[in-house]
Amino acid sequence: MSSTELQQRIAEGEDFVLIDILNPEDYQREHIPGAINIPVESLKERARKDLGKNQRIVVYGDSHDAEASNRAAKILEELGFRKVSDFDGGLDAWKNAGFLTEGSEAEIVGEVTRL
Repeated sequence: MSSTELQQRIAEGEDFVLIDILNPEDYQREHIPGAINIPVESLKERARKDLGKNQRIVVYGDSHDAEASNRAAKILEELGFRKVSDFDGGLDAWKNAGFLTEGSEAEIVGEVTRL
């Protein structure tokens, strides 16, 4: 999934859960608007408790080079979640595309794109 596709889904109000799989400190510092924080190490436990098997779920980490989001998507699929997508570029790709972030140190890296 590309940054533009994710932004379009958010802008259109598509019904899905966006999960930031980074640690809570990184999430507080900066995340994609609307994302919830479930660190990858607690994903199995929290997913069973907090997510529905038929919910659309998008997971992301910090960058394309990090493997954590791929691992998170595989964990969810192994648990029986059917509608899982990996936003492979992560927070870096989101910011480089010029989309806004939330958090105590939110920033934009690329050219600003209007929502």
